[in-house]
Amino acid sequence: MTMKQVDPGVEVAAPTPVLDGATLPNDLVTGVKFGPPTDEDLTTVSALRANSEPWKGRGETQEESLKALTQLKPFLHVGRLQNQVVGYVTVERDGPVPGAAYLRNIVVKPELRRHGVGAMLLDKALDVARDMYRKTIALRVDPANAPAVGFYRKAGFTTVATVVSKKSGKLRLLMSREL
Repeated sequence: MTMKQVDPGVEVAAPTPVLDGATLPNDLVTGVKFGPPTDEDLTTVSALRANSEPWKGRGETQEESLKALTQLKPFLHVGRLQNQVVGYVTVERDGPVPGAAYLRNIVVKPELRRHGVGAMLLDKALDVARDMYRKTIALRVDPANAPAVGFYRKAGFTTVATVVSKKSGKLRLLMSREL
């Protein structure tokens, strides 16, 4: 991360340039590259998470996001475009459905939503689950988050149960799909 000096002895991160939808490559599929997160990526990803729902609505700070993501680092896959983090996905070997991989999070940089980045992150998650020799992948989603529910349904996920979140006490749809 580039640092710039503001006051003597005080350094702050230089702002990350915003990717403009008009300047995106025509073929995002070949433009987005995936890899494990670097320590620098974790800072960027934690800011992305802290400013996205549901974490933003819960008042989760960037520091709390960083702590949570540090614990999830082995399961974290970061998407980069033009050397900038555009989103991430976490996939664990086990979750709430026995024998199924667990897609914990997909988060896309706000200015790149509805440009296919979420679909690429989901495809990466499916590949990771297959590499884990899983035949099914499951996730939980807030039923009030209609765009997310529609996104997962379009990708072939079906609702298998309605569960109560241990963290928030709110209802969540438990969805899964075959690989």
